[in-house]
Amino acid sequence: MNKATRVKLSAVSGILSGITWTIGDILLVGFKPDLADYPAIAQSAVIQNKELAVLMLEGSTQRLAAGALVAAFTIPLMFFALYHVYQLIKLAGPKYSVLTTLLLFIGFSWSPLAHAAFFYVGETYKTAMLLDVASAGPVLALAGTFTSVLIITWTAAVALTGAGWLLVSIAMLRGKTSFPRAFGFFTPLSVTFAFALLVPLLPTVLSVPLAGAGLNLAAITFYVLTAVFCFNRKSL
Repeated sequence: MNKATRVKLSAVSGILSGITWTIGDILLVGFKPDLADYPAIAQSAVIQNKELAVLMLEGSTQRLAAGALVAAFTIPLMFFALYHVYQLIKLAGPKYSVLTTLLLFIGFSWSPLAHAAFFYVGETYKTAMLLDVASAGPVLALAGTFTSVLIITWTAAVALTGAGWLLVSIAMLRGKTSFPRAFGFFTPLSVTFAFALLVPLLPTVLSVPLAGAGLNLAAITFYVLTAVFCFNRKSL
């Protein structure tokens, strides 16, 4: 397999990873519960993040598990997508391109744990809701611990991934890559903010399931652009 083919397949891999992770988001956090429907949580002095505590209560165990697993098992697609990004930003210099790719790789590698942590938080709060107040105490404490792990891993993964995409954007906008400069406005970092504004304007049937999928929708957008570019470019 020659380099040009690998680059094209890498771009396609990015699209597939964005799709599978969006499906994972929909299955795992595609809900909009009303906190008022859960007075035990709303009135609890123990639960700090009440919105997160009720987020997944309406999802079945099978649905939540599928959402966590589909993303975890397709992370290799996300890793392979970095191949074409690296190849096409090498004009920015070896140190810059390696640092950029490394930040994205580490951010991606932390993402499955951050994503799967939602499953454990959701299932633990669901279990707590089945117990009486006295028995629920230890389970709520465990849910709080899981929530802390979720926040730590999610923040770290998003921060490094965001830093990596920022460097990609800067290199593109400066004309230091093989991509058109305009692509710098369409990296997942910037497009995520666009989806954050756009998704709430969609009909409820779309806005609710897609509310937590902004970053992966942005990834699909970016990788579609890079795939079109790669397939239309004569030399890579």
